[in-house]
Amino acid sequence: MAKRKLHGIQFDNPNEHEVFHAKESWVPLILGAIPFILVGIACLLVASLAFDRTQIGLILLGACVVAAIVTRIPRIIANLDTDVIVTDKRLYARTGIIDIKDQVCDLSSISDVTVDPSVFGRLFDYANIRIQTYAGDQDFDLRGIAHAYDMRRAISQGADADRSGTYRPQARSRSPRA
Repeated sequence: MAKRKLHGIQFDNPNEHEVFHAKESWVPLILGAIPFILVGIACLLVASLAFDRTQIGLILLGACVVAAIVTRIPRIIANLDTDVIVTDKRLYARTGIIDIKDQVCDLSSISDVTVDPSVFGRLFDYANIRIQTYAGDQDFDLRGIAHAYDMRRAISQGADADRSGTYRPQARSRSPRA
């Protein structure tokens, strides 16, 4: 049987069709850098207004921007190579660039999908997702997934239909840009 790849994930069955494609959201990445930038702006203002040393303030602002970028590098790498695909039969997840972790499970073996958004996650449509299987050995923990509620809906519809044998996708696949 011929195998095919989609978004770097190998499909076992050429008759499987993608229903939903999710990636990690960029919002937590950006929100994590904001405190560094605010500290840098405060240093610039204090150095400029209180001590009349604008050059020192600019150096401190630059140092804060560099710190923001350096501390976000692991999340940037994770964001670039996190793919979760829901097909009409299975759930595929691939995370990591160096330490690649592939997970696959049949939709019929999923017992629970928990979506856990933060306050900002509710505002910007991303959340952590925990997918539990009946066996318990194939559980998925996915962080900061964009359009998490849409993904849960696709998994639930697919799992229910797969168990009854009447799967019909509701909508075209979504590839979020967030």
